[in-house]
Amino acid sequence: MELSTNSATPLSPSTTNLPCSVRSGFLRSARMALRVVLSIDGRFALQSYTICALAMLSACSPARRLAEGERFLDRVEVTLPDGTMHPNEGAFEEVLRQQPNTRLFGIRLPLQIHLLVRPETLEKAQQKRLEKGKEEGGWRWWLANRMGEPPVTYDAYLAERSRLNLVALAQQMGYLDAACRLQVDTTEKQRARLAYALDLGEAWTVQSCTWATAGSGLKTDRLVFNPAELVGKPFDVRELEAIRSDVASSFRNSGFPSVQASHVAFVADTLGMSKDKKVAVTVELLPVDYTADGTPIPHEVTRFGRIDWSCKEREKGKAPCIADDVVDFLLAVDSGMLFNERVLQDTYRRLSNVPGVSRVEMPGNMRSPELGEEVLYDVGVNLELNQRIDLTAEAQMIRSDARYGPIGSIGFRNNNVRGKADVLEFALTGGIISTRPFSYTEDALVPNSGTWSIAGTYSTLGIPPLSLGRLRPSNEARTEFTLNWGREVRPEYAREAATISYGFRYVENPERESKLRVTPVEFRYANITADTQFARWLAQQANPILEGRFVDYTSLASKVGWSSKWNDGAAHGRWRFDAEWTGMGLYALAPPLGLRQSEGDAYLLAGIPFAHYVRVDGEWTYGRMWGGWGSLHGRIKAGIATVGANMDVLPFDRAFFAGGANGVRGWSVRDLGPGFAQQEVLNAGYVPGVGDVQLDVGLEFRKELTDAFAAAWFTDAGNVWIHQTSSSSSAQEAEFSLRSLAWGAGLGLRFDFEFFLLRLDGALRLYDPAQGEGQRWIGQGSPRGMVHLGIGHPF
Repeated sequence: MELSTNSATPLSPSTTNLPCSVRSGFLRSARMALRVVLSIDGRFALQSYTICALAMLSACSPARRLAEGERFLDRVEVTLPDGTMHPNEGAFEEVLRQQPNTRLFGIRLPLQIHLLVRPETLEKAQQKRLEKGKEEGGWRWWLANRMGEPPVTYDAYLAERSRLNLVALAQQMGYLDAACRLQVDTTEKQRARLAYALDLGEAWTVQSCTWATAGSGLKTDRLVFNPAELVGKPFDVRELEAIRSDVASSFRNSGFPSVQASHVAFVADTLGMSKDKKVAVTVELLPVDYTADGTPIPHEVTRFGRIDWSCKEREKGKAPCIADDVVDFLLAVDSGMLFNERVLQDTYRRLSNVPGVSRVEMPGNMRSPELGEEVLYDVGVNLELNQRIDLTAEAQMIRSDARYGPIGSIGFRNNNVRGKADVLEFALTGGIISTRPFSYTEDALVPNSGTWSIAGTYSTLGIPPLSLGRLRPSNEARTEFTLNWGREVRPEYAREAATISYGFRYVENPERESKLRVTPVEFRYANITADTQFARWLAQQANPILEGRFVDYTSLASKVGWSSKWNDGAAHGRWRFDAEWTGMGLYALAPPLGLRQSEGDAYLLAGIPFAHYVRVDGEWTYGRMWGGWGSLHGRIKAGIATVGANMDVLPFDRAFFAGGANGVRGWSVRDLGPGFAQQEVLNAGYVPGVGDVQLDVGLEFRKELTDAFAAAWFTDAGNVWIHQTSSSSSAQEAEFSLRSLAWGAGLGLRFDFEFFLLRLDGALRLYDPAQGEGQRWIGQGSPRGMVHLGIGHPF
């Protein structure tokens, strides 16, 4: 065997069969990437090594894992006769039985990750697990099959099934004359490329649509669905299936429990108008059944009969059963009312949400009527209680605008204390976090702070002192009394805060999960003990805003919060709005109450100046599947706060922050703003990265590569600013201006570990308002950016 090469190193059969990690293609890619690494500035080494790693992975060939006669599925495409793609391309891709391996920037990254694990090593590891009685798993298995993706090989049977599926889907969409031709290209060695040429033809439309209800006992006058609405539309079987289910559900919600989707049939006549591509549709409502002689048995109006409920107490850890008035309040079912499936579902959901209830069973029984009477449906409600006393343990990540790190908590929970669906909870929480100091500008990349707190909460159903009878069960109202004390130790200061609050929440609209939270009274005490060196540094800055952020205060606040989902067909998202205010009434009543004043004329509450401000913030999120390509997500977040006469500056813990893993990701937390502010300047009329006005806009496209691995492309814009009324000495560059809106973009990777999602985002600064004129846009100076490690999606 003779081989030729233009390399100085001669080839031999043994060198051509080496693993992909040492193949010549890889070596060429690695050498090119290495030259790039050595030729650029060291601060881009991380990006450079990433490029090098991608080059290494891209050089691995999947052919080395194929058996003799197998072909790697290189490409699959579905095209129309004119070479274009159908607007609903994603739907066609979903019915393909085989798809090529997922690509990222032209590289089959999941496949290359799979190839990193040797099959024989993985097989041995799985064999050892089986011998120990364990299921398949381990890090090698997770890397190869969850993060990675095995090579997809061409299968003639699946390819033909895909062709038939494409034709079937096109016909369901109304293209009854659709045809599809499959072309398999195997000219390249050990590879196959599939091309599906889909000829849809002309779309058939609905010419007429009428009801046929004879013998069913059903009337259509109260249905929302109107058959005339289908006339002129494409004959889409998928839409008809959805209507069929909705019609059956409507009947079950209006007194006919026997109506199922199988009792609603669409009969289409395509023979009489085949030349015009028209369809005559008849909506048939079928009876319950037929007698032996063929007589239809109609559906009968049914009402709820007996409503019985019982409570099954646990043998151990006994707890009082749910009180009668609580169950009666939550039961949406009344004896004598028309049967309504939605009412049963609402009752089940409400009872399942009651603390202390572990299981809800609602068996039903149809009762044959006496002569001349209506059919009755008896309902039994069986409640099974949880163990009364629970001990809980939880670990999570703080990922707020100003803090990041792991925390853990242990708790005690008493379910159903008095049988009123009430809960008493105590929790002890502690952890280590990373924060950015104020007296110097370097990023804090390691945990440098500690936090711990103890909280007690008592919650009960309803809104005392109002009786349950004055509330709607669908509101699921609950009231909470909370007592909390916490301490946080940072490199420069220690902060203690105690809070006592009374509030309630209720569901405004169950379908949209629209919830309202109201806290009429919240008393908060915050004490800050500055480190001696930090206190000296604060005094040296002569910065009123900086000093004002770190003063002790008390507050008697009120809060209102509202959140709701929204859905507009394929798009969905959430609204959120929060407002809080404190000191308004107290400041007005201070003179008649005779409250003492400080040397700065601030009124005191318990010997400490009370807070006086209004703070409002809101958020809107957007999400939509983008065909078969991925999903598009967006967020707009804004907030503003203003202080009253009793304080000069908004407290630090109520301010807004810019940058970070959940904000404008080209900057670290508190590394952006306010406005045009430069982070190296610490003695100006602002605090770097802290403001009283916030605007944050984000757009992100997410693509799932495997079940446990995804990529995201994103762009963020935003900043914080100082409100003009915050301080008489506020710096002009920190005030609001759209020209100071920062802009960044980048790429992220998502790792789904089922119980949490790990996120790695890297972003470049496209426009940096902190730089001087002529240096703000990317390309006008040295590139800058940031890499973030986060938990969960940013929005």
